[in-house]
Amino acid sequence: MRSFLVAGVLATVVALALYGYRLGDTPAYLGLDEAHFANHAHSIATTARDLNGNRLPLFISLEDPLGDRPTLPWGVTWYHPYGVYLIAAALTMAPLSEGVIRAPFVALAALNLCLIYLVTWRWYHSRALAAAAGGLLALTPAHFILSRLALDYVLPLPFTLAWMYCVTSVLRQPTRRIALITGLVLGLGCFSYVSSWLMMPAYLAISLAVIVRQSRRDLLMPLVTGFVLPLLLLVPWVMFHPEMPGNVVAQYQAGEARRSVVSALLAGDGVAMAVRDAMSAYWSYFDPSFLFVSGGASRLVSTGSIGVWPIGVAVLMAIGVIRVLRRLGEPWVTVVFVGFVLAPLPAALKGEPFAIQRAISLLPFGVLLAVEGLAGAARGTAALRVIAILAIATLPLQFAGFVRHYFDGYRPQAARALDPTAFPETARVLIEQWRANGEPALAITAPLYDVSAKWRFYAIANGHEAALARTTYFNGDLSELRETPRGTLAVVETATFTPSDRWTIVARPASVFGETPLTVLRRE
Repeated sequence: MRSFLVAGVLATVVALALYGYRLGDTPAYLGLDEAHFANHAHSIATTARDLNGNRLPLFISLEDPLGDRPTLPWGVTWYHPYGVYLIAAALTMAPLSEGVIRAPFVALAALNLCLIYLVTWRWYHSRALAAAAGGLLALTPAHFILSRLALDYVLPLPFTLAWMYCVTSVLRQPTRRIALITGLVLGLGCFSYVSSWLMMPAYLAISLAVIVRQSRRDLLMPLVTGFVLPLLLLVPWVMFHPEMPGNVVAQYQAGEARRSVVSALLAGDGVAMAVRDAMSAYWSYFDPSFLFVSGGASRLVSTGSIGVWPIGVAVLMAIGVIRVLRRLGEPWVTVVFVGFVLAPLPAALKGEPFAIQRAISLLPFGVLLAVEGLAGAARGTAALRVIAILAIATLPLQFAGFVRHYFDGYRPQAARALDPTAFPETARVLIEQWRANGEPALAITAPLYDVSAKWRFYAIANGHEAALARTTYFNGDLSELRETPRGTLAVVETATFTPSDRWTIVARPASVFGETPLTVLRRE
């Protein structure tokens, strides 16, 4: 027992070291919402209020009173709380930086490895299979990539895995207390990510079915009570913010290439086409090329050189699926299979194919299917055991190649996907010039990629929060700045910049991906 404990601790430390390596500079740039999350978290960590003055809010509005405030089609943007509060906790212990805001998500990745170990051990009573489950999740490229971003994509995983542990307990030793805890886990999980409002109730339905099958109807009330209790927090929140539910629904239906089923139903037309697109999106998540070869087209969540899992997992998963289909009457294998099948539903309803961040629960259920394959191979023929061993042997080799590429060739690709404006380099120039030239006024082109959030982040990180009050945002047309005083610094897009004798070029900062997207000017 002690040797397994020591091995587990060492494996967790190794995973933390690997997942946390060069966290501050890879990814090179802040992602779409990382700066937003960090700014509100910094405000909560220092004042117990978000940037809009809400004290310890249940949901966070991403508006910034000193930032660019565009009129969005869906109104106000709201985000779920856990990611912001995790970052806020980290910022109470360390100053604002890219590495610090991403560190809590790496810690969550380590927690996921421990939880899937416990889930597997609880069901199989095999430390070898439990260790294999932890290793397979650790070697999952999608888990690695998404856990290194200060975004809420991975936040449902601890709740999903904790629920799975509770389900094994209900199957083994059903009690009212376990049923109540199971419901609480799912209710709290609803606040982790927008897709959880669909997935956690789905897991509740699975739990209800398990309890009914166990002929323990006395556990139904504790389960439902546990689920409902955290949701009661919504009642006062929605009373004071009645616009929020509509804002969230509209936000996740806006700007998509395909029309979602939800938006089609709300509009009352185009339902057939939306359903067709939803079915197409759903099946995309079981495309072997997506799962084991490319991982999708978005460089935000995939290097393009490896799948969601290494290709060796395909062999183990295939064995596991065959075993599960033969044993669908057994409660545990049914839970795993149904969980795997349901995982792409949020992405499908949104009409978004090949986006693993939208179907994040594929990861633990897929790993458990692979573990079932391992268990089957161990009891199978000698040829099957050899195939499984060869598949396992390829995993660390392929993952090592993925990691090398991630920190090398993929880094500039991800930088472009995360921030095509390469704003960190521009922010450094602005801060240097602002200090050296007597704190002049600043004017930044507003229609850039979340530019005001990134500017707040870097101004605070460099100890120059006062620069925010001296900053205005404009549409990129320098004629709009005719009345600005001499010495004003302006940021414009290089591609659309028209030279003017009133403005002198200060710098065109080079990006990680080898371009100069922005130009810094000084008013003469």
